[in-house]
Amino acid sequence: MFRSGLSWKERTGFAIWGLGVVVVLRTLYDVFGVAGRELAIVAVVLFFGSFYGVFMPVWRRVSAE
Repeated sequence: MFRSGLSWKERTGFAIWGLGVVVVLRTLYDVFGVAGRELAIVAVVLFFGSFYGVFMPVWRRVSAE
């Protein structure tokens, strides 16, 4: 098994974030019928919009070490 340098809390946070992104996109696709270009735009906005909240705190900690 490889060592990524992340704690179990950080890995759990990334897993929950990834699962949340998938759930939101599947809900938009299945329930609301968002597809094609609109779904791609929402996916990009969702990914980069949540990037700051999830990845930046970890990036700051890793780069400070």
